[in-house]
Amino acid sequence: MIPPITMPMSMSTPAASWNTSLSVSAVMVRPRPCSITLPSQQRTDKRMNIGQWQRFEASFDNSTPYDNAYADVTLNVTFERPDGSTVAYWGFYDGGTTWRVRFMPDQLGEWQYTARFSDGAAAGDGSFTCVESDLPGMLAVDESNPLWFGYKGGAHGQIRSLHVGDCFFASNLPAEQRTAFLDWAASQGYNLLSIGSYYLNRDAPGRGTGWDTPQLWPLDAAEYRRMEAIVDDVTRRQLMIFPFGGFFGRAARFPTDPADQELYVRYTLARLGANWNILLNVSGPEPLLDKEPNAPLVLPKTELDRLGGLIQSLNVFGHPMTIHNKTGDDDYLDDDYVDFGTLQGPKTTDLNVLSEGLLKNHHPAKPLYVQETLWSGNKHGHPDYTDEQVRKNAYVILMSAGALNFSDNGGAEPGALGDSSSGFSGTLNLNDRRQWRHDILKMIWDYFETIPFYGMSPRQDLVSAGYCLAQAGAQYLVYLPGGGTVDLTTEGGPFAITWINAQNTAEQIDGGTTTDGHNLSAPDSGDDWLVYLRKS
Repeated sequence: MIPPITMPMSMSTPAASWNTSLSVSAVMVRPRPCSITLPSQQRTDKRMNIGQWQRFEASFDNSTPYDNAYADVTLNVTFERPDGSTVAYWGFYDGGTTWRVRFMPDQLGEWQYTARFSDGAAAGDGSFTCVESDLPGMLAVDESNPLWFGYKGGAHGQIRSLHVGDCFFASNLPAEQRTAFLDWAASQGYNLLSIGSYYLNRDAPGRGTGWDTPQLWPLDAAEYRRMEAIVDDVTRRQLMIFPFGGFFGRAARFPTDPADQELYVRYTLARLGANWNILLNVSGPEPLLDKEPNAPLVLPKTELDRLGGLIQSLNVFGHPMTIHNKTGDDDYLDDDYVDFGTLQGPKTTDLNVLSEGLLKNHHPAKPLYVQETLWSGNKHGHPDYTDEQVRKNAYVILMSAGALNFSDNGGAEPGALGDSSSGFSGTLNLNDRRQWRHDILKMIWDYFETIPFYGMSPRQDLVSAGYCLAQAGAQYLVYLPGGGTVDLTTEGGPFAITWINAQNTAEQIDGGTTTDGHNLSAPDSGDDWLVYLRKS
């Protein structure tokens, strides 16, 4: 579910900065999608209300015979905003004689659209009214502090991510097991799922092999509909999605011809692009990892760069995009087509090494998805974390302004080890989970949502010990893994002091006030502590 949303002082929502250099397809994704069907060359005057950031859909009939309806003709749609500006998009062939267009409106008020086929045939015109919805906005880079994720329109929120394995979209995973997992994930406070074998199956033993996931290439509308039935269920629950494999994933049967690659990307975005709750990924996991014969290079960096540019050129709604990294530094840190970093590691229990590695790879104008860094019970380079280490690593990740993605591998028994497709994250069987570790993370995320964390940035230069987030002159948060005393450089005091027990954040102690932040000493009891300073 979406975490508590904090809106900026102004509630007005400006038009999103979309790429409008393309032809059009549209979508309004909402818990109950609203759609209309238009015969070719028809206009509808039927008025529909579509929630802002939700999905509008219209369908069109075209009985012209084509050798390949996916490639021989394009449904071009132009949408006109209430302010008179336009967005060009494209629709998609959905089997038989049916074409559809999906769109996500970003402005309140009356919208108009005109649809035409590229072979000259008219499709239809229409209109709808965009009204307020219960969505916070499209998942995006935070508009006031780009170190964090947020939502289009200025709302703030915290990413609470969980990795799930290759079985999630598979037809041979019992539907009731998927439903039970989703019910649990929402109740646990998770709001983003990192999903393996998505978009394409990771066809490797112990990974996607044997799981009947939708086969999206070659293009097949029925297979996309099979995938969308599950995506729509996730969306109804207001959960968000990160495709772990991305468009061109490891061990996936993706197109290799450039023309086919563009067709595949365009078609996928035409079907999914109007969803408010998605992130984009060029390739994963770790496409630059080259360990023959079991983990060969997926694509060279030059090809990833080309494909990244292609996807961004078609990314009309501006969904944040990334590439998954191999263990180590971010190979794409400064690439313009990458909107947020996706890091694997540092895989360590040394908190200083963890902090330094995260801060080194956190671009000053991009969020950081700490994707494969704290995976409990994972045998691929991860320590066998204790509960204390899970807690302390999680705090340091958040103190680095990182969006944490947790994985529960290895099984329910302490000490059991596996990979990203094993344990609870791999099976989605609730009996395999280490519930107590999910509870640790929930406690930490719950506390962060009690403060305006999104206004702060990492500031290690301000503290003599521990780890610091700061909004200079307004608020400071320091994490002390072993308690003790810290000198914090502040400005514009005085500040009210609150001590928070990091093992039980419900225990909070009034520490009085300080004018300069010097000699702040944690309570003698407990182990690790947070201290929060707020302008008095």
